[in-house]
Amino acid sequence: MTDVTVSHDDADRYATVAIDRPDAGNAMSPAVIADLGDRIEATAADDAVRSIVVTGAGGTFSAGADVDVFAARADDPDAVIDYLDSFSALYARMEGVSVPIIGRVNGPAYGGGYELAMACDIRITATDATLCPAEIRMGIVPPFERLCQELGEGLARELCFTGGVLEAEAVADTDLFSRVVAPDRLDDAVREVARRIAERSPNAVAQTKRAMVRHRADEIARGRAYRHALDEQCVRHPDFAESVAAFREGREPDYE
Repeated sequence: MTDVTVSHDDADRYATVAIDRPDAGNAMSPAVIADLGDRIEATAADDAVRSIVVTGAGGTFSAGADVDVFAARADDPDAVIDYLDSFSALYARMEGVSVPIIGRVNGPAYGGGYELAMACDIRITATDATLCPAEIRMGIVPPFERLCQELGEGLARELCFTGGVLEAEAVADTDLFSRVVAPDRLDDAVREVARRIAERSPNAVAQTKRAMVRHRADEIARGRAYRHALDEQCVRHPDFAESVAAFREGREPDYE
C-alpha cells in the first residue's frame, strides 16, 4: 500500500496528490519523498490535468522529516545529508513540472512540510492551520531563503531562531498564502482556483510558471547551497544527536 495517493476531478481538470500517513503526521520518509515526486511528475504529464493539488490526509498537511529516519542515521552524517538533500530535490521537481501546483494546507505544516507548502505555486490554507520551521528544533538550519522571501526578514528571523509556531490566520496579509479561509471553505477555495486555471491556455500557464520560477530561482538556489553547507556542519555537531534524542524521548534537549 502506497503512502501517496492520487485522485482526479475530471470536471475541473485537476488532480490531488496526497501524503497518506495520518498516523505519522504525514511525515516524509525517503519513500514518501520519492513517491511524491514521481506521482507529481507523472500526473503533470497527463494532458487532461491542468493543475495539481498537494495536501495531506486527515487533519495534518505534513510534519516534515521523519524523525525515525534521523535517529536511524544519527551515526552517519553523510546519510543524514542525503536525506536532507532529497527534500530540496523534491521541491525542484515540483518547480520543474509545467502545471501549477496548489498547496492545500489543511493543518499543521512543520519543518519539511512547511517547505513543501512553500514549494507550491499557490498556497491556500485553513485559518486553523499552523506552521513551524521545526528544523531548528532538530539542530539543523531552517529554509531561511524561502521564509525571508515569503514573510519578510523580521518575522523570518524570529521563526528561524526560535522554531516558533505560526498561526496561518496571523499571516493572512503576507505573501505566504494567496487565500486564508475557514476550514469548511478550504475545498471550495481550492476547487475554484483549479477551475479558473483550467479555463486558461495551458501553454500560456506553463510558460508563465516557467518565468515565475526562473524569476526567483537564482536566489533560492544560492540559499539552498549555503544551507546545505551549514547543515553539513550541523549534522556532525553533538547538538544534532541531542535534538533528535530529546524529541523522540519527549523531553527538552540539554545542550552543553
